[in-house]
Amino acid sequence: MKELLTNRFALNGLFVKLMLSFLSVILILASFNLFSHLYLSNKVYQEMVRQNELGLAQTVEGYENHFRLTQNMILALTQSDTWTANLGILSHLKDNRRYDIPAEVKADLSTLYTNPFLHIDNFILYFKQEDYVLEKEGISSATDMFGKYYYSEAYSPDYWKSQTMNNQFLKVMPAAAFTEKTVHSSRSLGELMPVMMKAIPYEDVYGIVMLNPQRMQDTYGDGSHNPFYILDSEGRLLFTTTEEELHNPPLPMDGSRHERIGDQYYFYEKGKQTGFTYVRVTQASVIAAEMRGMQLLLTVLLGAAILISVLSSLLFSLRLNQPLQHLIAALDRNSGSGVDKLSRVKEFAMIGDRLSSILENNRFIQSDLAQKNSLVRQFAYTHKVKNIPLSSHLADLEEVRQPEHPYVAILFKVGFKDRPDELEQHTLLLWKLIQSLFTSNPNNSVALQPEQDQLLLLLFDPGPQSGILQALDTLKELLAAEECLYLTIAVSPVYSGDIPFTDAYGNLSTLLNERRLNGETQVIVEPRASSSSSFHVKVTYGEELHDLLQSGKEEAVFAWLDRQLDQLRHKDAAAEDFRTFALGAVEQVSKTVMKLNLTSIEGGLHSSPSGDPFAGFYSIEQYRTWLQSQIQPIISAISSQLETKDPVISFVLDYLNHHYGEDINLNLVADKLKLTPGYLSSVFKEKTNINFSEYLNNLRVERAKELLVNVDLRIQDIAMQVGYQNVNSFIRMFKRRYGLTPGEYRKRHAGDDPFISSNHG
Repeated sequence: MKELLTNRFALNGLFVKLMLSFLSVILILASFNLFSHLYLSNKVYQEMVRQNELGLAQTVEGYENHFRLTQNMILALTQSDTWTANLGILSHLKDNRRYDIPAEVKADLSTLYTNPFLHIDNFILYFKQEDYVLEKEGISSATDMFGKYYYSEAYSPDYWKSQTMNNQFLKVMPAAAFTEKTVHSSRSLGELMPVMMKAIPYEDVYGIVMLNPQRMQDTYGDGSHNPFYILDSEGRLLFTTTEEELHNPPLPMDGSRHERIGDQYYFYEKGKQTGFTYVRVTQASVIAAEMRGMQLLLTVLLGAAILISVLSSLLFSLRLNQPLQHLIAALDRNSGSGVDKLSRVKEFAMIGDRLSSILENNRFIQSDLAQKNSLVRQFAYTHKVKNIPLSSHLADLEEVRQPEHPYVAILFKVGFKDRPDELEQHTLLLWKLIQSLFTSNPNNSVALQPEQDQLLLLLFDPGPQSGILQALDTLKELLAAEECLYLTIAVSPVYSGDIPFTDAYGNLSTLLNERRLNGETQVIVEPRASSSSSFHVKVTYGEELHDLLQSGKEEAVFAWLDRQLDQLRHKDAAAEDFRTFALGAVEQVSKTVMKLNLTSIEGGLHSSPSGDPFAGFYSIEQYRTWLQSQIQPIISAISSQLETKDPVISFVLDYLNHHYGEDINLNLVADKLKLTPGYLSSVFKEKTNINFSEYLNNLRVERAKELLVNVDLRIQDIAMQVGYQNVNSFIRMFKRRYGLTPGEYRKRHAGDDPFISSNHG
């Protein structure tokens, strides 16, 4: 044991020499850090306190001025004789029925909440005796206002009913989260700070000013993310920018002060007018980081220490350079024979003794890795094509491809006319045939299977593309005798090594969509020209299909579908275009079903056990049969409905469908039928299970939904086009129907409906 310790800690041992060298560097850096800390700590602390106290004082001044300005504006409003008289009338509105007064009072209130410098969200006049409120949107009950439009758990309708002002003129209340709740949605109004005022001389009339504390903080705050608190004269929390609770000693009675508790500094300032206490909490590390000007001396001292450390390290490195050069020379020879003595350092001598066995083990490892190279390349290329990151311990495989090698990518997709019983076995035999034609040199080619029905070949240094196309022609001849399957083959140009495999695979996947609708093997090299680009049914054709469906004539509908399919065939449309047309047709049929209230069959449209009903389609006849099977039940239901349709209701529905964009109402339609409005309303409700006005509004917003996908139309123009003279009424009706505003719906759905696209025809 004693001999072992003597060898390990000998004076000429590598461990001792390295320890002595780096201990010298550590000693220099430790001395520098100690001196810097002692010299600068006091200065940093003083500057830190001064800047934060100044910043808090400016913030407090802004808040105090804002509260004073708000109070003065409210006082100026309440001292008006007209204001006082109007409040007296509104206090007995149910008796005097002076409904012209609320508009005048709203105009007075707008001078406050429209002032951008006051940050007022709303000014609510609460008539406690009459139990209603007046605010910027108009008159509503107190229960609706505080239970729906300004709902907060902290401020319920009962809370406001129980409030009294006593001798106070203004009372600032803690900020809380408010929400607007409607039948179909709930919208957050953010955090608001209520300020309650007495409407002198009326004891039962109060003004409730909803201040936006977050906008006040953005205006008067210092822009930092430090926690900030406002407390009233009783120590109650009015507003905070953080969810953390304030844990601090008793707040100061006057003036300002600061103190440090743990790793945090607490800065206090008391408002002279409001008596509120403002508190800012700052991390000590954050404050110290702001003192850049105080660190100039630190930079100079650090530079001197680094220079000394570099010189010392250079000296130590020179002492180790010679034996390391001997090691490098021995590794370059890559020989397992004996290695010369490297150094008088004992550890280097031991390395020399072991080097021969290490080189021998290295040759064995290289041989083993060469045998597994094919599997490694397959694994790495699959991850590159699918853009899947490798785990950290396999990061070396990211460099498996040599970027300077050009390559060609070929993507094969198999389709079956008649799905065989042993699908996987048929597919595997097909992939083996393809690989035998293209992967004669395993070092210059890789075969991957990104999807179950796809095979991707990467051919490196492939030569001209014409040779590849010739081999693909041979493959087509071999598959010509196979009647149960066909291939879609997408061929890329010769890419440079800088093009990622992921991009090549994405381009080939796009080329697959260029396949024509037939059961033959196709080779696709480039996309179609613009003259033969994809076909979509225009909106006018959608309306034509709707009219044909509504007529209930099966022959006419099927003839229309045949014309559209023939048109796609004459345009040399791709198989994907047929799929898009079929989906668009079913979408239009669904809209017709909804408009005609055929809810019993609406859920049966576009259903397929496999998820994609067109996966095995390769002919127009298959699309024709499928579309007829989808539409035939709808036509039967419409025909049955037509046989039992009431003539009065038929006239009303037809009139509304053709005149919904005009200024029409129940009285107008009843006059055309020579009926009383009351009788027509009851008959319409009995036959359709829906009110006349509700049906008209649903019809208008349904038509507006179709027009909204056209981003060239303004929302105001759409509202006028569907019969709304007031755009606000249109927005309200649309949101009540769909839970979204027209603008929100346009952002989500514009351009999504293939039946409305008219980019190509």
